[in-house]
Amino acid sequence: MFGRANPFAAAQNFNAAGALQLPPPRILVVDDDNLHRMIVYRLATKAGYLPAGAASYDEAVALVQESAFDLITLDLLLGNHGGNEMLHHLAILDCRAPIILISGCDHAICKDAIALAGRLNLYIWECFAKPVDLAMLRHFLERLTEMRTVAASAA
Repeated sequence: MFGRANPFAAAQNFNAAGALQLPPPRILVVDDDNLHRMIVYRLATKAGYLPAGAASYDEAVALVQESAFDLITLDLLLGNHGGNEMLHHLAILDCRAPIILISGCDHAICKDAIALAGRLNLYIWECFAKPVDLAMLRHFLERLTEMRTVAASAA
């Protein structure tokens, strides 16, 4: 009865021809590396997302408290705060957006973050090492957009 909300569901709008028309998906790009954040931000824009960027844990917390996102990319090293702290905060807010981890951390740290996210009922879609493979990331962004459209059509 109280099942987990569909992270891909969105408000449904129809155009004049009766076709389902969704607003652009919103993505939050959390990374303290300015260059990397801007690369992901631009890639997301080209993939049809409406991006917001956060250079720190505090900026990211403020953004997720004021807006809902369809997807979050998260660096696991955020200056004085770690990505795990951000995962805890997302869980407190009952975040249902899929999360893509993008990090220069070693595999063991990423694996631990994925396990933590599972315990917190968060949905990790993928984990990419830095420097991120841009073609692969774009593929995942496009795939999430497709899944969102299918989920909204079925709702």
